[in-house]
Amino acid sequence: MNMGGGENYDHTGSSANSGTPTQKEINASVSNSSEHDSNAASEHSTGTPTPSGSEEKENAQENEPQQNEPVQKTNPLSESGETSKEGEETQQTVAQEKFTPQQNWEFEQSIKKEEAGKTPLVCLTEDISKLYQEYEQGSEIYRQKIMKLAEKHSKIRRCRGDGNCFYRAFGFAWFERLMESRDKSLRQSALNALTATNSLLNSAGYQSLVYEDAHDIVEKQMKAVANGEHDEDMLLTIFQTDEISNYIVYYLRLITAAYLKLHHEEYEPFLEFEIGMDQFCTNFVEVMDQEADHIHVIALTKALRVPVEIAYMSGSDAMEQVNFHEFYPDEEAKETVTLKPLVLLYRPGHYDILYRRE
Repeated sequence: MNMGGGENYDHTGSSANSGTPTQKEINASVSNSSEHDSNAASEHSTGTPTPSGSEEKENAQENEPQQNEPVQKTNPLSESGETSKEGEETQQTVAQEKFTPQQNWEFEQSIKKEEAGKTPLVCLTEDISKLYQEYEQGSEIYRQKIMKLAEKHSKIRRCRGDGNCFYRAFGFAWFERLMESRDKSLRQSALNALTATNSLLNSAGYQSLVYEDAHDIVEKQMKAVANGEHDEDMLLTIFQTDEISNYIVYYLRLITAAYLKLHHEEYEPFLEFEIGMDQFCTNFVEVMDQEADHIHVIALTKALRVPVEIAYMSGSDAMEQVNFHEFYPDEEAKETVTLKPLVLLYRPGHYDILYRRE
């Protein structure tokens, strides 16, 4: 957490305003007086002639200010301000030219993060027409796809685009689905799945010290949902609270990483990087703000046995068609699972929550 700093006060000049000269000032005065006498004596001893008569008069006239000559005034604020601004822009341009590709990427990410920070972690629901309005001046392909999407979906709930949007959207949609369900066995099944993640993490080599705080927070909120203690407003407040919301995201990340590590032989061939699964999880799964990909969705769905359907919307697909990808824990779950799939919307690099028409 950022800690604010106090002001720094300079006490070195406090005696200058008291009206009483200090010993330092007295010494300086004596030194200046001695130097003046010494210079005068030196000038007298060298026999330098002093101006006299007409020469003195001419010198005096030359040294007088010309009254008819206009005095040129400058505006220090405008001139120096413009120069300073131009200088800053030049320095910034030069600095950017010296950045490495990695530094440029980090700079761009910091800007994106700053912009993302203006959006709540999880927003109120909006009519699907709001999504259409985003592209009124943009892609015709997107507008056609949104119109098609609106035939079966009525609302969208946005999540902050900070790299954690998949996990946050998954977590909120899961909790909300349990909150709205009247099936007590469904809620108990979710609690059992959450409890089982302890042994999953232990088997993957995680020490309890790493995850126990996050687990306790998630379990507490899950029990409150199961007991009917949370309504929609309370659930939204929880997911908008940085500490609680980020603990939920972090725990979902650990579950995802643990599942991938335990099934590394199955998923390592799909990694785009020439690194092992442990290193992949360390770099791209466990770390906050790292975006989720296909492999992350599969792992979390299987680990918690929560089905998910994702509408993939991009400008490269066929007109008027939104492709839905289904993620189920296994093939049998399509017929036996009692929890309706969570529905998410994916646009390049970002996930939100969709609501189907009743």
